[in-house]
Amino acid sequence: MTVEWHEMSALALGEGIGAGEIDAGELCDYFLERIARIDTKHDIYLRTTPQRARAEAAAAAERARQGLRLSPLDGVPISWKDLYDTKGDVTSHGAKVLQERVAESDATVVARATKAGLVCLGKTNQTEFAFSILGINPNYGTPANPFDDKVARLPGGSTSGGAVSVARGLAAAAIGSDTGGSVRVPSAWNGLTGLKTSFGLLPLEGVLGLSTSMDTVGPLTRDVADAAALYTALMGRYGAGNSHAPDLSGADPARIHLALPENLVWQDLDPGIERAARGAMARLEAAGVTTREAEIPEFDAVEELISHFGPFHAAECHALWHEYIEARPNLVYAPILERIRLGGKMPASTVEEARQGLGKLSPALHARIREVGVLAMPTIAISPPAIAELENDIEAWKAANVMTLRNTRLGNFLDCTALTLPCGKDDNGIPVGLMLVAPSGWEERLLRMGSALEPILSA
Repeated sequence: MTVEWHEMSALALGEGIGAGEIDAGELCDYFLERIARIDTKHDIYLRTTPQRARAEAAAAAERARQGLRLSPLDGVPISWKDLYDTKGDVTSHGAKVLQERVAESDATVVARATKAGLVCLGKTNQTEFAFSILGINPNYGTPANPFDDKVARLPGGSTSGGAVSVARGLAAAAIGSDTGGSVRVPSAWNGLTGLKTSFGLLPLEGVLGLSTSMDTVGPLTRDVADAAALYTALMGRYGAGNSHAPDLSGADPARIHLALPENLVWQDLDPGIERAARGAMARLEAAGVTTREAEIPEFDAVEELISHFGPFHAAECHALWHEYIEARPNLVYAPILERIRLGGKMPASTVEEARQGLGKLSPALHARIREVGVLAMPTIAISPPAIAELENDIEAWKAANVMTLRNTRLGNFLDCTALTLPCGKDDNGIPVGLMLVAPSGWEERLLRMGSALEPILSA
């Protein structure tokens, strides 16, 4: 059976380009044509960059002919969330109030990806200011989850368009951001692999922010190998003679130890989520993975801290964007406007006290993980609701937002690295993700572990 280009992994496409079996220019046109034909509502891509994409693809094709490829991803087309600056293009943070903002230069991570030969197809839709995990954006339209053709369900956010661009074959991979789960949640609900990198690891110059203390850059991909290759490109490690994909070997399932937290993250799950996640753990155990249950008091402490102080990152968002928002508040979706205004009421002393509290909890959790093993849990506690159920009901929106990010946000607050992997489907046929959580700086270790577990989870 012939595999279409839009069904192939990013590395497989890159390999085809390097072998002379795929022309990078033709590949670029193939994806641009699919975007024009499928994304007719323009709710997946807010804007494409065909001129840039074709120029980058032509250069990649010429390098392939000369045997001078920059990386295993040279010539592969990807999408970028609408908070990454690309020179000469509008970067609007998914917000109407920023729709005239034209970037003067590429974000640092965009420049790094370009130096690895990646082709920029355009900017994808997102929640306004990246400030919701659901993916709803009435101003531009909300891209529906592609796994239910009867009910328009949430895609997950805030990297909504990025996840759907990969799931629907409109990009080989996507680059998103993760402040409370915005790479992992849409990855999980769209059957993708999502990597949340450590805070401060990847530069944020040219990236429109939500939280100055928690924003991170991360890829959404078809598999772990692609995530590792994109991670390498974003780190700026390709070039200078290094044109090889990262080595993910060395992780033996029989030597992997996972800890299932007894508190919070395995509780109050939708039945379909629990069935898929428990089934995934059973397959891992049958393959030789050692598991244990462990109490993680830092999780409860985070919940108590947020309950006491409130969402302090709302204050950081307010500080960044309140002037634009208050100039034209009618252009901002009501729940987002309410959350940002709430941040404006938080005293600086409260924000600092909350940060200090988290700063004490993070080292304790990292030490605990080193003792009990990498933490394993469902990425999301609930299945995606219908968009229509939440879009005009603020209270329902709030409740769904809290439960959707309940598990993922812990990794952001506690300065962790995390990886979500597809592990099955719920009762509606929507993908379910299993999340691995490790201390900051464990990206490569987690990717190797994920590579070893991936075939077991997909069985």
